[in-house]
Amino acid sequence: MPTALPAVFLGAAALSALLAILSEERAAGRHPAFYLLKPLTTLLVLGAAATATDADPAYRGWICAALLLSMCGDVALMFSGDAAFVTGLGSFLVAHGLFVWAFWINGGQAMPPMWSAIPIVAAAAFFVWLLPRTGTLRIPVIVYAAALVGMTLAAAARSEVRADVSGTLAAAGALMFLFSDSALAVRQFNGPYPRAQALILSTYWLAIAGVAGSVIGSIRVA
Repeated sequence: MPTALPAVFLGAAALSALLAILSEERAAGRHPAFYLLKPLTTLLVLGAAATATDADPAYRGWICAALLLSMCGDVALMFSGDAAFVTGLGSFLVAHGLFVWAFWINGGQAMPPMWSAIPIVAAAAFFVWLLPRTGTLRIPVIVYAAALVGMTLAAAARSEVRADVSGTLAAAGALMFLFSDSALAVRQFNGPYPRAQALILSTYWLAIAGVAGSVIGSIRVA
């Protein structure tokens, strides 16, 4: 059964994600296991995409490459300081570029649907609030925000052509990415807030799980 192994990987990723969040949220502080569990969760999500043998190989390959870069970003963002933040931002920036390309070659060569204006307008309003708080990181944040919006629009455009589970999962994953990165930006530039890490991590892993899930059953688009 071609979809059995990806499902095993996604189930293992869900368990690893839960353990990672619990190890981060404990009262005594971050458990050392978090440094293993965070990248492991993303690696397991990547495994789900990589083992989807019935998928369009080109689409699967680009998505896997993007997820690998996302894992590199995960590692960088486990550490504090602007250097770690910019390194993580750079990894995810390239990852978003690869996501855009994957969506484009697998049916995303269309105009984004009207509904995509809603999250984009919301993102623009959020960005207007955020930008004055970014200080010396203003330019990297602008570039990253543009890539994130581009990825969301590409996934939405693909969902118009791929009106199936694959298209829906990719679009949902992109929207969740938009939300997760906004939650991260609030913490980074406006200060900590209750349960921030749990919110950021859970929505991030739901985002990449959605994109990885879109690989399963994807078909080649001429």
